[in-house]
Amino acid sequence: MTAPQPPVGEIKVLIASHKRADKITTHKKVANSIICIPESQLGEYREHCPDAEIVTHPDSIIGLSWKRQWMYEYFGDAFHMDDDLMYMKRIYTETGEKDKLSPQEIFDVIQATARAARQSGAFLFGFNTSGKPFTYASLAPIQLSGYVNTCAFGLLEGSKLYFRPEQRYQEDYWICGLNAYLHRKIWRDNRFYFHYGDTWVGSGGLAEFRNMETLEKILGELQGFFGEYVICVRKTGTRNHQFQMNFKVPF
Repeated sequence: MTAPQPPVGEIKVLIASHKRADKITTHKKVANSIICIPESQLGEYREHCPDAEIVTHPDSIIGLSWKRQWMYEYFGDAFHMDDDLMYMKRIYTETGEKDKLSPQEIFDVIQATARAARQSGAFLFGFNTSGKPFTYASLAPIQLSGYVNTCAFGLLEGSKLYFRPEQRYQEDYWICGLNAYLHRKIWRDNRFYFHYGDTWVGSGGLAEFRNMETLEKILGELQGFFGEYVICVRKTGTRNHQFQMNFKVPF
């Protein structure tokens, strides 16, 4: 079974959620978005998100990586988002100019970025990982290699990319490493930034799976796949825990 197809040229905008029916925010922030949840949670999400489009997957799909793989296989070309979006903003604004985007504007930016990525030959695309204007290079708004944060990312069909079901989180480092190996190229529009809630605060989502032992295990596995230069430990002053990673490529 395949998902209903969007209008020609458009991609689906998907929200991965789990046990957060009363906390999810992204569906209110992004127009035409679809919530993707385990089938046993449908009633709760219908109660809290009555106007949202919802697609369910089997309860046997456990963990975010497996969920993302299921969504990729079911929907094909799509933009994937976490469920706790607070806002998307422009980083290139002038003093006094509005920076936060409306739900329809966010949807339109996603579609335009998907088209640009496809035309460039990139399969993996996304946006700035920092919302601080002083980190933005105005003469180089598009980044063609490096890291894409999977709290908000696009993935196009034909990529040969996939998610490892056994790796329940930190899937961004896996997919970026695999993409660098297979394609090298990404399409990252650094003019825009998605701001989410704090990863390490709150219940639901990945909270039930996340612990230091698993993080250490994932770090070791990723370094085994891609090397300690590509997957390295973040410097002490900029990390939330001792196994927090950085992604670096020599191109």
